[in-house]
Amino acid sequence: MKKLVIATMLFMGIAITGFAQSTKVIALVNKATWCHVCQENGPRFEKHIMPMAMQNKDVQIVMNDLSDAKTKAASLPMLKKAGIEKFASKNTGTGMLYFIDAKTKKLISEVSLAENNEQIKKVYMAALAKG
Repeated sequence: MKKLVIATMLFMGIAITGFAQSTKVIALVNKATWCHVCQENGPRFEKHIMPMAMQNKDVQIVMNDLSDAKTKAASLPMLKKAGIEKFASKNTGTGMLYFIDAKTKKLISEVSLAENNEQIKKVYMAALAKG
């Protein structure tokens, strides 16, 4: 769990640094320490999916920690910077990965972190093609 917190802080730092003009898709990851899907699949997601997404200049990753009031407040600046705070307030499913069009701020697709790596990659690639 400590590794997940450290990784989340790292990704939050990356997301807060700014959104490049070339960003086409915002990948919103909703997580929480109490979420069973997150606990079971977070490490696999961080090891196999996050590096792929982080290397793509067309994708901006935003972590939204819904664990408690303090983590929600800490996530808010990132959501605002991305312009997706309204979207995030309406889409609160934990263990979910939402792909949002960076220009229109509308949902392209979503996938549960419980899905296998191939299914998540398939949804990711389809979102990039639409974004």
